[in-house]
Amino acid sequence: MRGKISSDRFWYDINDALGNGGGVYVLSCVDEKGTIIPVNRLLAKDLEGVLYIGMAKSFLDRVIELKKSLSPEHSSKGHECGSRHKSHSLICERFPYDGLQVDLIPAEDPRTAEQHALNTYMEKFGELPPLNRMG
Repeated sequence: MRGKISSDRFWYDINDALGNGGGVYVLSCVDEKGTIIPVNRLLAKDLEGVLYIGMAKSFLDRVIELKKSLSPEHSSKGHECGSRHKSHSLICERFPYDGLQVDLIPAEDPRTAEQHALNTYMEKFGELPPLNRMG
């Protein structure tokens, strides 16, 4: 499932599609035409525009916390991705809130699926997605 973070129906769409399920979520951004904004990385340009890869035991809980932390209308610091995004005005300008979208990928074992996604990204680009952190 893919959803725009700024959508008023975001929570309902997640609930309808995935219920209380969890897995991996991937944040990216599209421009006003709906085209993914690529991200320059160490070894290659990421044409999928991955900004963050995370895991959720429950998409409803974790991804809604992500939405709040990214929203210009909230001051939530409950998700590191939102804090990192908001901490730099040029990041907010290049990847605006209204263009942010999340792909939700269900998984039986979210932690293992997240590790696999991060390792795959690291192998391809030589570093983690820009809004992820080491450690």
